[in-house]
Amino acid sequence: MRILFLLFVIASVLTCGCSNKPYQPKKKAESIAGTVTFNDKAIADTEIYFSDTARGINLTVKTGADGKFTIAPKDLPVGRYATFITPANPKDIPQKYQSPMESPLYLEIKEGNNDLKVMLEK
Repeated sequence: MRILFLLFVIASVLTCGCSNKPYQPKKKAESIAGTVTFNDKAIADTEIYFSDTARGINLTVKTGADGKFTIAPKDLPVGRYATFITPANPKDIPQKYQSPMESPLYLEIKEGNNDLKVMLEK
């Protein structure tokens, strides 16, 4: 009886397996792109800040002349991010979007393709 118990324990340990690879989330974005607009007008040369303090993730990207941006999926995992924006000209958008403490923006990166529409309003 003890031998059977011992064999069961050994088999259980062997089937659990061990790995020294770091944890990799299974859900990944395939693409991340977006556009920043204010009153339907593209905002050029704007820095967009993404932050998830709980996971220690902070990322900044810049829009092009057309207000568009892309992010490599490996740089921003799936999740919800507090977001604020710093335009080249601070008068281009309301002040509330420019402050990390006041910004009401949260952007969600989901599994698969992400086409983020950051539509700012007064």
